[in-house]
Amino acid sequence: MPSKSKAQQRYFGMVHACKKSNYKDCASDEVEGTARGMKDKDAKDFASTKHKGLPDKKETNEMMNKIG
Repeated sequence: MPSKSKAQQRYFGMVHACKKSNYKDCASDEVEGTARGMKDKDAKDFASTKHKGLPDKKETNEMMNKIG
């Protein structure tokens, strides 16, 4: 499953690194919590997404609600 944005890819890169270090090198409690709740393969899939063509952040549905 690929990441939807560059920010998401970076976050899951931290999650994957946390899992690889057996939760010793986690950037924050939030990252550690996400790492404990995911399979290693899923974290690796999100983290290995290429940046090319991805937005910096995913658009929210807020804009869609204003249009419709």
